[in-house]
This record gives sequence, C-alpha cells and structure tokens, in this order.
Amino acid sequence: MSEALMRRQVWVRKYNEQTDGKLFLDWLYANRDENRFDPDIFKKKQVTIFTCFDESGIVGFIPVCVALAVESLAWRPGLSPEKRSLALKSFQQTLVYEASKMNCPYAFMSTIDPYYVEFVTRYGWKEAEVPVLSLRFSDLEPSEEK
Repeated sequence: MSEALMRRQVWVRKYNEQTDGKLFLDWLYANRDENRFDPDIFKKKQVTIFTCFDESGIVGFIPVCVALAVESLAWRPGLSPEKRSLALKSFQQTLVYEASKMNCPYAFMSTIDPYYVEFVTRYGWKEAEVPVLSLRFSDLEPSEEK
C-alpha cells in the first residue's frame, strides 16, 4: 500500500481500556454537547467501544450498543383500540424482559400513527431527542433483481 494511501486511511480496532481509557473519557466528556452520552450503558457493560486511528494516533472512539427496533404493527382487521392497547402493554413487558436477557439498554419504535405515539408515551416511551437514522444492511448489497 502506498504511503499516500496509508495517510488517508483510518483504521478501527477494539478498544483497550488500559491504553485508551483516559483519552476516551476525556474526549467523551469534552464533546458532551455534541453526543448522546448515556453513562448507564457504560456502567452496566452494555456497550462495545471501537477505537479509530491513523498514522498520527487515535482519532476517535465509537461506542456501540445493541438496541431493539419495533419494526411494525400488524393487527387483525377490525380489532378494537382497547384490545390493541392491551396487546401493546403486554408486549412491552415481554420486550423489557427479552431485552434484559440480552443486556440491551434501548428499544426504538417508529410509527406514523398518532394513536400509538400517544399510547406508548403513557408507558415510558419518549420521543427521540436527536434525529434517528437507519442503515439497512441489505441495501448496501446490489439487488439481484434486474
């Protein structure tokens, strides 16, 4: 690999708490106005940290955690709002339990239905305070359909 190309490359490796820990914490707190730092996920060991570096040294850290996404809702046609509400309430109990088994700190739900937004906020869900972006991994691959 050419030296010029090496200078443009940023590499990623697993975080090493002994060698990277102080720098990571310094940068994490220095950038608190720009990040969504949640100290709980670090205390509960719910995060994997990646260290980005180039020939000049470490350039950044990227903490990643597992999160559950409620993908969509599919109800029996004509199901009453009361029955939907009961099902959602029961589902949330199951979601919290399953997430705890996976040491997962978050769940996200996206919906365009104002009824569900109003309903789930009564049970602890909050609107995201930051833009939520998605990356669908299968979209990165070329489609076999022609």
